Amino acid sequence: MIAHGHNTKHPANLMVTGFGPFPGVRVNPTAALMERVTRRLGRGFTGTGVAGARLFVSYGRAFREYDDSHRLHRPGAVLLLGLAAKARWVRVERCARRLDSPLHPDSTGKAGAATAPDSAMPLKATIAPEPALAALRQTGLRARLSPSAGRYLCNAVYARALSQAKGRPVLFIHVPWPRPVAGTVPRSRVAAWRPSMAGLERGLARIGRGLIVAGRARTAQR
Repeated sequence: MIAHGHNTKHPANLMVTGFGPFPGVRVNPTAALMERVTRRLGRGFTGTGVAGARLFVSYGRAFREYDDSHRLHRPGAVLLLGLAAKARWVRVERCARRLDSPLHPDSTGKAGAATAPDSAMPLKATIAPEPALAALRQTGLRARLSPSAGRYLCNAVYARALSQAKGRPVLFIHVPWPRPVAGTVPRSRVAAWRPSMAGLERGLARIGRGLIVAGRARTAQR
């Protein structure tokens, strides 16, 4: 877990989460994006606490790490980031489902438990996803709304975050594989639709700013 520009004696205005590696993905770019976005927002908002948390890709451990980070930082809003390795767009997730797939193991080799049908109703994002979509597109990123965060650990953590939101803005963004560092792979072998890390950082930071503003407004109404 890391924190940037945040004194834990006071609640953070925003917590950003990313994930570590998982089967088939040795380096998860969302961990680096989480750090870049928290630093960028920490510089851009004077006096604003922006915290970051890197979650281990394990059903048991990720929940504990999220809960511990949430208790420590007490954020006014949460932005969760995950990798959608086969996606060609940045995906703004409308909802999470309390339904995990037993077919896809986490980094410890364990899979999600089958969930009873009556608990599989979706949990909707606690903030309208359309402004986030617009923010991504305004920074030149290919993006679209997504009806579900899937059935892997991303979805499970999103569902947990939404269940604990208590009216605070919570939103999950899935990113595709970003472009490799210039010069490491011939340009002819890099798909034109793959976004740069810098572009993703700008777009996600814009979403983060919107969440901070919304979180402050909701706090003021209480």
